Amino acid sequence: MRKKAGVIFLCAVVLLTALLSGGIPVQAAEFKIDFETHCTALYLENIDTDTVVYQKNQDERRYPASTTKIMTYIIVAEKVEDLKNTMVTVKSSIIHMLDGTGSSMAGLKAGEKLSVYQLLNCLMIPSGNDAALVLADYIGDGDINQFVTLMNQKAKALGCTHTHFANPHGLNDPDHYTTVSDMAKITKYAMTLPEFMDISDTATSDVIGEDRYLVTTNSMIDPVRGGDLYYSYAKGIKTGSTGNDSGYCLVSTATHGGYTYLCVAYGAPYEDDKGELYENGAILDSIHLYEWAFDNLSIKTVVDKNDLVKEIKLNFAWNKDTIQLSPASTYSTILPDDI
Repeated sequence: MRKKAGVIFLCAVVLLTALLSGGIPVQAAEFKIDFETHCTALYLENIDTDTVVYQKNQDERRYPASTTKIMTYIIVAEKVEDLKNTMVTVKSSIIHMLDGTGSSMAGLKAGEKLSVYQLLNCLMIPSGNDAALVLADYIGDGDINQFVTLMNQKAKALGCTHTHFANPHGLNDPDHYTTVSDMAKITKYAMTLPEFMDISDTATSDVIGEDRYLVTTNSMIDPVRGGDLYYSYAKGIKTGSTGNDSGYCLVSTATHGGYTYLCVAYGAPYEDDKGELYENGAILDSIHLYEWAFDNLSIKTVVDKNDLVKEIKLNFAWNKDTIQLSPASTYSTILPDDI
C-alpha cells in the first residue's frame, strides 16, 4: 500500500509540474531493467504517453553515424513541397567527395536525374552517403555547409541542447555529435513528416530501377536477411556505424498490444582486438528493451476525477462541517504491472 501511495504521490508531482509549466512535457519514470546491455547510451520512451521509461547516459555526447540522416531527411522534407516530382541531377563532383571513404553508398550515377523522393529512399534504405550529399547540395544551392547550418538550426528549434552537426551523412568529425535524448526529439519530429515512416520501414525497393535494388541496412525490419535480429513488432527507422568510433547505433520504434515505444541505442561494441565483428548490440539492446516494456509496463489510471482524495473538516463555516476534495481531471501514466 505504501509503494502504491508513493507512486501516486510521484505522479501527482509530475502532473502538477506539467500544469504549472503550461503543458504536459516528456516525463521521466526510469524504471529498472533486469538484464545487461551492450550500448554506451540508451533511451526508451513510451510515445503514447510521452514517458521516458529507461535511460542510460542519455546526455553523453556520441557520434551518431548514419542516424544523422534522420535530420537530413527533416531538412529536405521541409524544403521540398513535391517530393515525387521535384527532380535533381546527380553531380559528378558531389559523388567524388566520398572517394576513399569506404562508406555506405546507394550507387548513384553522375548525370542521372532522380526525384527527391527517390533520393530520400536512397538516403534511408541503404544509408547512401552519396544521396545525403546530393540532397544537401541541392537544398543548399550548391553549398553543403548552408545545408548543415539548417540542420543545426532545426536541432536547436526542436530543443536539442547537446547536438551539433558537421555534415549530412554522419561520417566522423570532432564537431559532429548528439545524445540519445536529443536524437529522440529529432526522431519524434521526423515521424510526423510525409513518407518518413514508410521509407524508413522499407526492407527492399526498386524505386530507382528494377536492376538497382535498394536493400535496408536494418536487420531488425528485414524478415528475409535479418535472421535472429529481425523483430516483427519493429517499424523503421535508421541504423548507423562508423566502426569502433561510434559503435553500432540504432533508432527504432516498435508497436505491440496497443503500445508504441521509441528506442535510441548508441555505442554498442563494433569489433574486437582481432578485427572480428561483434553481433549488433544496438539491435539486441533495442529488442530486449522492447520486450521488457511490453511484458512489464502498461498505462494505468493513477487518479480518477471522481475519486474522493480527502475530506477536510471546516471551522467557522455556515451550514457545512466538511469539504470533499477530488482531482480536477483523471490522470493516467505508464507504470509497472505489479503496482
